[in-house]
Amino acid sequence: MNTKTNQVIAPVTKRIELLDVIRGFALVGILFANILSWSGIKFLHFDVIESFGNIEDDRMLYDFLKYFVDTKFYTIFSLLFGIGFSLQITKNMDNPAFPPLYARRLSWLIVIGLIHALLWSGDILILYALMGFIMLGLRKISQPMQLKLALMLFAAPLVLDIIYMYTFASAIPEIAPTALKMYPDISPDEVVAGFQSVNFLTVFKMNFHNLMWRWYDFIPSGRPFKVLGLFLLGSYLYSSGYFTEKVRKFKTLIVWLVLGLGLTYLAMTLKGGVSTYSKSWSDILYKLIHEVGQISLSLSYISIIAIVLHKFPKLFIWDAFKAYGRMSLTSYIGQSVIGIFVFYPIIGLDYYGSLSLENIYYFGVVILISQIAFSMLWFRWFKFGPIEWAWRCLTYKKLFPILKT
Repeated sequence: MNTKTNQVIAPVTKRIELLDVIRGFALVGILFANILSWSGIKFLHFDVIESFGNIEDDRMLYDFLKYFVDTKFYTIFSLLFGIGFSLQITKNMDNPAFPPLYARRLSWLIVIGLIHALLWSGDILILYALMGFIMLGLRKISQPMQLKLALMLFAAPLVLDIIYMYTFASAIPEIAPTALKMYPDISPDEVVAGFQSVNFLTVFKMNFHNLMWRWYDFIPSGRPFKVLGLFLLGSYLYSSGYFTEKVRKFKTLIVWLVLGLGLTYLAMTLKGGVSTYSKSWSDILYKLIHEVGQISLSLSYISIIAIVLHKFPKLFIWDAFKAYGRMSLTSYIGQSVIGIFVFYPIIGLDYYGSLSLENIYYFGVVILISQIAFSMLWFRWFKFGPIEWAWRCLTYKKLFPILKT
């Protein structure tokens, strides 16, 4: 392998501090969003949740989650993927070795995602890798075209939803919700019973069922369009210099924050579902407002971190987020592994479907602290996170030293 090829992916010593901090911050939100699935509370009947007590506290927690967390942190993570892609393209635009190497990197990400999806149906890595291949094909488009294409991709799900609305969506029968998450083919009780089983095949079948429905839900939610749009938006923002100074301006923060808070509140007032087919123009309006509010609020979070990091660069929390973000792939998959161990009876502590949201989040805090502590200790002796190291070795087809010298 020649020198040019070895430089296709920037070495870890050239990492950008702000991006690692934001990545670590995003992982926090992803943990507290995904734990609703591992814990089983998403599939519990509302009356079962009420029987746990503390229902008012749980409602406030859930409203807080929907307002400030839900969809916001996957948005940040998607923007970061686009930024990372832009970083590598900037360094390797004329390098003929880059496309095949990056394609191999994405192929291995699909493999990692498939393994993760077999553990938990909510995997996002496969979709990221597939959209990454499209990004690879779009690597030479101009900055203005990146933004235009991103906006078109954000609009595409709404256009398709209008078509669905006037063709078949109105014929889909309404189902009164009895749980936070429902499937049309089986009851929430069956989902809970499946994951509470100590039979491996039963748990595997239920996870596979949920995985199939997750990918089906990508149709009404338009998730692939949105993810690719966020990749392009992240790439555009980075290549246009947004993260060098503008992200730290107070005016920028105010614009994104006011827009994000206002539209998110309006979306929650309208009520609707992102992963359901629209049956009225009110549903379409909800999705539009939700999408713009989601992106705006996510960008406001990034601005807050950039401003505070610039003003107070020595805070301990930045070291914690940096370590957590540097091993984002290990941390993301580790969240699922720990969550399954804590909640699934087949291999773990058997708390599935038995805790209130408040108590679930206590577990979330413990998982978060333990993961951050592990990350900070790990990087005292190692250069890469464990899965990051394996991914790098597989991509380059060579064994990299992992220990610090």
